[in-house]
Amino acid sequence: MTALIALLPCAAVLITVLGFRLSGIVAASAAAATAFVIWLAGIFVGPSTQSLWRAFQDTILLELLVAAVILPGILFVEISSRGGALNTINDILRILELSKPKAAIFIATGVGVMLESLTGLGVSLLVTVPLLMALVERYRAIGLALVSMSLMPWGGLSISVLVGAELGGLQTRDLSLMVWRVSGPVAAALPMLCLMFVPKPSIHDLTFAILAGLLLSSAIGVATYWIGVEVAGVAGGLAVIALSMLQGLQGSHAGKANGLGAALTAPALRPYAILIIAVVAQKLLIPLLNDAGIAPALSTGRITFTLLSSPGVALLAASIASLALQRQQDHGSATKLPPSVLRRAWRPLTSIALFLASARLLVESGAITALANLLAGLGAYPAVAAVTSLGALSGYVTGSGVAANALFLSGATSAGRIFGAEALFAALQNSAASHAAMAALPVAAILLSALPHRTSADDHTAMSLGLRLSALLVMIIFMTGALLLATGLHQP
Repeated sequence: MTALIALLPCAAVLITVLGFRLSGIVAASAAAATAFVIWLAGIFVGPSTQSLWRAFQDTILLELLVAAVILPGILFVEISSRGGALNTINDILRILELSKPKAAIFIATGVGVMLESLTGLGVSLLVTVPLLMALVERYRAIGLALVSMSLMPWGGLSISVLVGAELGGLQTRDLSLMVWRVSGPVAAALPMLCLMFVPKPSIHDLTFAILAGLLLSSAIGVATYWIGVEVAGVAGGLAVIALSMLQGLQGSHAGKANGLGAALTAPALRPYAILIIAVVAQKLLIPLLNDAGIAPALSTGRITFTLLSSPGVALLAASIASLALQRQQDHGSATKLPPSVLRRAWRPLTSIALFLASARLLVESGAITALANLLAGLGAYPAVAAVTSLGALSGYVTGSGVAANALFLSGATSAGRIFGAEALFAALQNSAASHAAMAALPVAAILLSALPHRTSADDHTAMSLGLRLSALLVMIIFMTGALLLATGLHQP
């Protein structure tokens, strides 16, 4: 049971956040300090300057990998938010004249999923919450907003999957496909979960929700297989948006179609179109550059950061192009952007760096190997349950799939190796952490900040609904993982 010492950094975060209600950076610092003490104590492997240096190198490189996505991601959000996307989406909803249940599905699992997949960090809530508040009452709007955040495994151009593949020593494609197998059923269920938060849905609304769920999950799988995991969530959200538009245009007149066309081509939506094009172009160019011998990379021998493969390249290109278009239209000064980006980025980057340091210290101390051996000794299906539970716990306490993967993904992969199911166990950790992060305090804080006239009851509503939704989604993850293992579909 000594292996459970590996969970002490996670316990430190729980005590710091839930017990003392301190900030995420303080919690991450507590985790790093606890991991350092475990390494220094030499409980599993004796400490050495060489192991400390390895942990430092890996932490710096992983932090660079994350920062290369987060910094241009926030820059893109700052640039795209200037153009009035909220008003344009409102115009689209007005033109489509969807029923409330269908409109809720359109906003939560179409617009919300697409925007969160492009931007991450809960930014989509700043768009979806006002739209939902105009559609349904407060309690229902909070529930729908949480549903819109439930596909966090594909948030921020799937950065958690990209980092997870490096941490677990897996091929990105293998982990990506396994994440879809594990979380695909969750995607299929989300439009139906939306109906729980709308008044009096009809049988037609249920049929629409089932079809939207199948499209959402299928589009994510097809995009993962044919293009790459970076655009998987975007493809899923766009599929639901397209279905909603077809529904709204049924039997419509030419004027309605023309109005929708004008709204879709409005300047406010151009940054998102540019980013999608940039991501696809990047995926197409990388093999050609690799063949030409152009593949700059940084490596510690354990972690490799292939620079041109980073989603940050597409984000930066789209940001520059969008900014150029906005400057032509006199939409504000670009000089305010760098301070704003740094102000929004330093907290998540600092927290993630500390969690990454915790994780690499646990690896170097031997704690993760001991935990993996303990999990493997439980047997295949208890190990599935344990890895899923640890993933959910790490996601909830850190509020980030990336930080949660930093803590436990290497241990999950090592445990899965005993059963010949490394990718499955890594996907269970990644998916459970990302789905549970939806209920975490940082996400709730963004949601509540987007609510007009916030009340004390809103805090309880957001936390209560978030925990219940995440518990349901994690249960689906566990059952899917057990089924994949039982049927032999646990290989990529």
